[in-house]
Amino acid sequence: MTPNASTRLARHVALPTLLITMLAAGCASEESALTSTPVAAPATAQAPSPTMAISADLFNGSVSFLDLDILVAPDGTRDAALIEQLDLVPPGEQGPLTVALTRDGSRAVVLLSQGVLAFVGGRLGVDTDSLPDTGSGVVILDVETRQVLAELPSEDLPIMAAIDHVRNRVFVSFFGGADANGAIAVYDLASLEEVERVDVSPFVEGLALNDAGTRGAVIGATAGLYLFDPADLTGTLSQTPLPLADDSSGVAFISGTERVVVANSRNPSNYVVIDASDIEDPMVVDEGDALDATPFMVAAVPNREEVVLPLSRNDALRFLHLDVSETPARTLHDIEVPDVLTFPEAVTVSPDGRYAFVGAEVSKELLIIDLVDGSVQRRPWLAELGPTALAVVP
Repeated sequence: MTPNASTRLARHVALPTLLITMLAAGCASEESALTSTPVAAPATAQAPSPTMAISADLFNGSVSFLDLDILVAPDGTRDAALIEQLDLVPPGEQGPLTVALTRDGSRAVVLLSQGVLAFVGGRLGVDTDSLPDTGSGVVILDVETRQVLAELPSEDLPIMAAIDHVRNRVFVSFFGGADANGAIAVYDLASLEEVERVDVSPFVEGLALNDAGTRGAVIGATAGLYLFDPADLTGTLSQTPLPLADDSSGVAFISGTERVVVANSRNPSNYVVIDASDIEDPMVVDEGDALDATPFMVAAVPNREEVVLPLSRNDALRFLHLDVSETPARTLHDIEVPDVLTFPEAVTVSPDGRYAFVGAEVSKELLIIDLVDGSVQRRPWLAELGPTALAVVP
């Protein structure tokens, strides 16, 4: 996602004139689906839910360890669900933007960053001149002991993290800017050090790996989609990106496949489904209609060929839940949440596929969307901007 040149800030490299196109639209007055196709509860949804989740609390400087069952209960609150709040950064520095977890739940990778808030926050009433601009980096935590295992500072802004479960590594996208390419860095979760880094293009944002660890995808906002083999990032990163829009942003692999869904933010604002089985010749297989709100990130629903996309308006959130098993994709839920201020920089889904989580950092609340019945719960959070993400421990 890239901004208008008039929003460029002196302390950051500029984004091109592409990001702030969020459409002001009238909100629905109810926290319910505008249109909703009944969805049968998947068999896995009846299994016991994971008991713990970790939130990225952004400018509160912390991650919160939470009891998921209490958090999602009808009368749940953050305070009631809180197990421990772990401070990672002092006041005045960039805080936890997102969290990625290893498949066994033993390690958490936390990105310290303000993401793109400096460029879109003004539309949401944020004083962007006062945002912290130091302290970005990658933190690796031991989930059981809550100990910081590694702190890996960075001058560039980390945006997304994707765990390579096959090789016990994490891939991280770094934003770059108008005058510098963004990059992908790879960190070994055993040795706790950076083992590879490859420049990609200006304005690197979305990043994803498929379940089998055979394909990776990364988005250069103004360039398009790049593909690679996670076993050999440097040797296989595609040399020619697939252009999809003036401004592409998020990407996710459909569970169990080598197909990706890309969230296009501008010209057009929509989603695209792509067959990524051939790194050098990806093929568009489906494209959604133009949307009246701005997509940024997208997430896959585990073990089902479904994805979720939060869409930002100036004072509301639109949320799409799509079945992408066939062409064209089928809308399962189209939900409008009124009176919320957010530009979602992450969306996650619980391992059982029951709940999606969207941080409303400016409203200072967490949105919990039930992917079976389309209901939405809102949980007030902390005093400063956040949360931006919540990850459920497998």
